[in-house]
Amino acid sequence: MLPAQNESWKDPWYLILIFFILSIGILTTGYFYYKNQEAYIKKEKQQELAAIIALKIDQIVSWRQERLDFASTIMDDPFFAMRVRDFISRKSNPKKTTHLQEQILERLTALASYQYQSLALIDAAGNVPLAVPASKQELPPYVKSLAYQAMQTKKVVFSDLYRDVDAKVRLSVLTPLLVIQGDEKVIVGVILMVMEPYQFLYPLIKSWPTPSLTGETELIRRENDEVVFLNELRHRQNIPLNLRFALESPDLLAATVAQGKKGIVEGLDYRGVPVLAAAGVIPDSPWFLIAKVDTNEIYAPLQKRVREVVFLLVILIASAGITVAYFWRNQQIRFYRGQYEVERERRALAQRYEYLTRFANDIILVADQNLKIVEANNRALTAYGYEWEELLQLRLKDLYPPGSEPVINNLLRHVEEERGLIFEANQQRRDGTTFPVEVSLRLLEMEGGKLFQAIIRDITQRKRTEEVLKESEKNLRQLASRLLSAQEDERKRISRELHDELGHALLALKLQVESVEEQLLPQQVSLKQEVSRMLGSINATIEEVRRLYLDLSPGDLEDLGLTIALRSLIEDFAHLQKQIKWKINMEYLDGLFSLPIQTAIYRVVQEALTNIGKHARPKNVFLEIKRDNQKVSFTIEDDGIGFERNKVVTEKKTLGLLAMEERVRILGGSFDLWSQEKRGTRITFTIPVPGGD
Repeated sequence: MLPAQNESWKDPWYLILIFFILSIGILTTGYFYYKNQEAYIKKEKQQELAAIIALKIDQIVSWRQERLDFASTIMDDPFFAMRVRDFISRKSNPKKTTHLQEQILERLTALASYQYQSLALIDAAGNVPLAVPASKQELPPYVKSLAYQAMQTKKVVFSDLYRDVDAKVRLSVLTPLLVIQGDEKVIVGVILMVMEPYQFLYPLIKSWPTPSLTGETELIRRENDEVVFLNELRHRQNIPLNLRFALESPDLLAATVAQGKKGIVEGLDYRGVPVLAAAGVIPDSPWFLIAKVDTNEIYAPLQKRVREVVFLLVILIASAGITVAYFWRNQQIRFYRGQYEVERERRALAQRYEYLTRFANDIILVADQNLKIVEANNRALTAYGYEWEELLQLRLKDLYPPGSEPVINNLLRHVEEERGLIFEANQQRRDGTTFPVEVSLRLLEMEGGKLFQAIIRDITQRKRTEEVLKESEKNLRQLASRLLSAQEDERKRISRELHDELGHALLALKLQVESVEEQLLPQQVSLKQEVSRMLGSINATIEEVRRLYLDLSPGDLEDLGLTIALRSLIEDFAHLQKQIKWKINMEYLDGLFSLPIQTAIYRVVQEALTNIGKHARPKNVFLEIKRDNQKVSFTIEDDGIGFERNKVVTEKKTLGLLAMEERVRILGGSFDLWSQEKRGTRITFTIPVPGGD
């Protein structure tokens, strides 16, 4: 057989495609690696920013709560409140008033040491009678409004960031002072504690727990339709309360947060630079806190890694190219070496083919699509008696006797439809004589054209042998038929002798013994018992003789017909095999067959039932007899132990089966046996109806 050669390796585009696919695969792997690393770095930074924002919010909340708790201790000091009340009311004498003023100032001075820029006492009218350090400046309207709020609510008020009269950013806590008059708490004044955000709040916000070139925290608030920056920023100066943006600014991160966005946020910062941030709200305040880092800084480590990956990808692609080129070169070498081997083997095969065709024992012809012979072997020349040049002038149809063309055309149509056909025909020699042949005709497609290849075998000797075999089989069947007829005649003779002679003798003996039994005296008990046993044996012998008589000669056939005889046979078997459940479906058969045929049918059914009773051990037996105008079909099926037919044939236990089949074949019928171990046995045979349609 010729080795298969893949000529696609001669085409470099095939390898270019492989190289392209490998390159795409390498680049895709690199791309997904890059995206995976990018997502990993981004996730790490998101977690870091979320931790920073949570930490700073907790710190600011703790600081605010500390300031509020400190203010609450002042508000809860009744003695200090009474001194303030007495000082403001001026009811005491001047000497005492001066003493109260000194005490209040001393207290305010002590409070200033708790990181307060200044402290002031505000009376109910909004005036400032005392301040530390001393100042005659008016209170900003915003602070006055907070003082009135503290007086009305009687609660500590924590201010927002605001600009004082000196234009500096301040933060204040206002503590109401209450005294009890009767059942009520009366406001006597408010302590204003002013804080410098640059001392604690701004440094707290500005601090960044990890090394970063662009990381910073922004404190903002929403003011009408604007977002206001409240703290000093890393990349711009003099920002608090001065830097403002419209709330609807597109892509502005601060505007998005001021509208309520929390968690991880992406957008542009105040510089217009893309950033990644975490945002949150300071509880009980109008403030929003943002911790952000430039995206360029986040992905800077990745850029270095990208360069390394790109370098690696270039190396991998170059390696793939070198590998593919080497593989292509190697395949070219193998291809041309294979071509050489193929050509050498093709020549050897051509020589072998020529030898086989020229000297083959069968006729070999090759014809073109017009059926003109283009090639023939030596056997064809010998078989047909033509010379080489003469044979090549003929068509395949010319090798058949005149009048065969319609049949040959029909066969050729089948060949074209099925690509091949095997058939028998008669062909004609040059001298006009014919001989039988077996033709294997195949349609071949070679190099774009169609060829017919015919392998023709002279079957003259086979036909002669078949005729001899048919004649021998016919003689054997005639002999078997005569043997079966002789056997049936012998059975009838033995049956008559059993019935007429042995049967009558046994009956006479029975009557004599019964007569003797009647003459015995009552006291002859033992003798009576012996006579009774003799009668039992005689009766059993009579029954056995009767059974043998019925087996040997089914007398019901002649007297009552095949249908009743078969029913009687089945009933006898059913009586003996009471453990079997029988299902019978029989049509009327009388008048269809002659007595010999009825006898043969009876014997086949009898043999089948005998085999069931002896060997099958079934629970159910099904027997069906159906007739039509042409034949009668018999089916006998059981669910017994079954058997493997090949095994039974090997053990030579098929004599009864062979006799059944032979009886059916002699009658011109068909016989089929199916059996399988543990699944049962089914016998089906058909008998043609004489004179049927």
